[in-house]
Amino acid sequence: MSFKKSHILILSRSQIILVIYIFTALIILYRYFFLQIVDNEKYKIQAGNNSLRKIVLYPPRGIIYDRNFIPLVDNKPLYEIKIIPEDLDRTNFNYSLLYRHTGILKNSIDSVLHRSRKILGGQFKPMLLKRYIDFDTKAILEESKLDLKGLYFTELPARVYTSACNLSHTLGYLRQVDQYSIESYDYHSDDIIGFSGVEKFYEKKLKGIHGFDLFLVDRLGVIQSKYEPEENYSPIQGEDIVLSIDSKIQEFIEDLFINENGSIILMDPSNGEVISLLSSPYYNLDSFVGPIPINAWNQLVKDKNKPFTNRVTQQTYPPGSIFKLLLSAIALEKNIIPTDWKVECNGIYQFHDTAFRCWNAEGHGEIGLLDAIKSSCNIYFYNLMQKIDFSDWSHEVNKFGFGSMTGIDLPQEKTGLVPDKAYMNRAYKNSGGWSKGHLLNLSIGQGEVSVTPIQIIQLINLIVNDGQAFYPHVNLNQNTEKINIAYKADVWNFLKKSMYAAVNYNEGTAYNARISSDLGSVFGKTGTAQVCSNCDILPHGWFAGFIELKDGRTYSICILIENGGKGSDKPSKIASKIFNYISEMKDV
Repeated sequence: MSFKKSHILILSRSQIILVIYIFTALIILYRYFFLQIVDNEKYKIQAGNNSLRKIVLYPPRGIIYDRNFIPLVDNKPLYEIKIIPEDLDRTNFNYSLLYRHTGILKNSIDSVLHRSRKILGGQFKPMLLKRYIDFDTKAILEESKLDLKGLYFTELPARVYTSACNLSHTLGYLRQVDQYSIESYDYHSDDIIGFSGVEKFYEKKLKGIHGFDLFLVDRLGVIQSKYEPEENYSPIQGEDIVLSIDSKIQEFIEDLFINENGSIILMDPSNGEVISLLSSPYYNLDSFVGPIPINAWNQLVKDKNKPFTNRVTQQTYPPGSIFKLLLSAIALEKNIIPTDWKVECNGIYQFHDTAFRCWNAEGHGEIGLLDAIKSSCNIYFYNLMQKIDFSDWSHEVNKFGFGSMTGIDLPQEKTGLVPDKAYMNRAYKNSGGWSKGHLLNLSIGQGEVSVTPIQIIQLINLIVNDGQAFYPHVNLNQNTEKINIAYKADVWNFLKKSMYAAVNYNEGTAYNARISSDLGSVFGKTGTAQVCSNCDILPHGWFAGFIELKDGRTYSICILIENGGKGSDKPSKIASKIFNYISEMKDV
């Protein structure tokens, strides 16, 4: 009985082992089947890296629109030619065919191959031969791909400028990425990057995200098929940006400023939007689509008129008589003088042994503050400056934003200079430091003080809004903060009244800026800033002011013409034309 039980037990164990063996064998066979049959292609491709070629796909940059959604900058597909050294068939490669259609010499290819040997794994990486090949050239070369083994094409979105206006300093141009950006910001060596203007300031938004394609190639380096991975690696286009610029107004203003050097900026003071921004001379952005010829580049760089400089934000000037508004505001706020305080102007102000002169050699006679602003009397402000403490003047001028960046969303803004006692003592250390005589020039916006046009228009915006102004911006959708100058309401009202008189009353220096009263009211101040003493070079001409239209819209403006003569002439006349133009527009 015990023998039978023992035999049955042994048999049961044998059966269990057999079942386990069969089950394990089935699992192995099942897995083998999937590896060899179902997933064969997948693992065959992954088994050898040399059979897969990774081609980087460049994303289209975001489109830039004006405030009315008119495209200013778009993309068009161009191509770049690259070569993978490992795949190049040097014996049978048709160098003459490539040269005939692209101008690429064999020496250029040899140079690229030599460079690839210095890069880790360079023989397997696509190396750039030429950029900005059009579609027709690409199609011709692709027809002969067997004679051009190792050659690859990648799409390279290039900028196209679709608007009639130039806007070069606002939009900015692109250049090939530098080594620092490659190492620090995840760029590829053949990327392009915003180098100025909006293209640079909003580079992170505009640039997009790279993608890539994978291709299966045979042992001869010929592409057999495109490998489709499970994940999607398509490039992602950059974000679009809508600017506050009105391209129609911009085009009109550019046409007014032909053959002039200087700048014009037009803003909406109620929100800080820049409606138009012109810096002249400008450059042709179409020149930067593709490689700019070295001669053309050198000509731009060496041009004494500095066409790359944005004169609205990057160039400083003496503000001239525009600064009389600021001195008046300080004096009234601090109760240094009443508005009816008067001075006798006979054309000369004698300070010790130095004679300071008014622009009106015959003098203005007895004159009060409003008429001094209206007629821009130098003698009045020489006298007024002697009543103000230098430290107070410097402090208050800084409070208005001078000597600091305005925060506009454009790169490389300059701060200008507001001198104080410490600065003047350093500048005149060999002659005993600063003295009251130095302040006379500062009172009329001459001497050591320097400003940018964007700072001047912010002064106007503060006057318009009774001491409040928004940070200026060209991105329509940018949220901006306000700045506040807590001066008395009477101060702002008096400045507006004086600026209105300068445009609309007899003997006002800004009379050329006036328009029909049926359209609106113009307020302004001119400036004539000397660039040298006792020389024949014409001074810079300023006009700064604003218009209140009958429909309630208000626009501020600043015009600066380098060596343009009196601010009462060309700048004021241009302001009048612009005010008339925008008064007829209903959709700004």
